[in-house]
Amino acid sequence: MTAQGGDLLAWLESAITKAEADADRWHDAECSFHETTLIDVTVLQGGATLCDCEGPASVRRRCAADRKALSFYSETVAIRDRSAATLRAGQERGSEPDRRVLDDWNRANREAAHMLPLIQLLAEGYGWAEETSLADGQGQTPPTEGDRMT
Repeated sequence: MTAQGGDLLAWLESAITKAEADADRWHDAECSFHETTLIDVTVLQGGATLCDCEGPASVRRRCAADRKALSFYSETVAIRDRSAATLRAGQERGSEPDRRVLDDWNRANREAAHMLPLIQLLAEGYGWAEETSLADGQGQTPPTEGDRMT
């Protein structure tokens, strides 16, 4: 995973796309909605049955909600990165940091740091497994209250 979780985000977007595409495919062999048993479906299409229960709709709703969370996180990271670039450019010119830009950076940096573990939990729901947790130095260190970029 990259420092901002870029690899994780790309992997998660791919997993969400796959889950969404698979939502209407052949459903599990034992759908409780239809009370289909394994014996019934062995005769149908090699072990599966087409299901019209709420399962596929539920998967699509979940994918849409997860995409909203990813979008919110990505927008927050973009604000943080734009603000950081503006602050760096100001430092290179030798000017004082714009208070509004500094506040934007602090807010976005804090929000992104707190949201990244939640994004990782979303990814785990899709099968993501990582050897090292975010708390062990992967990703940005969550700032403590009052941290400021100067």
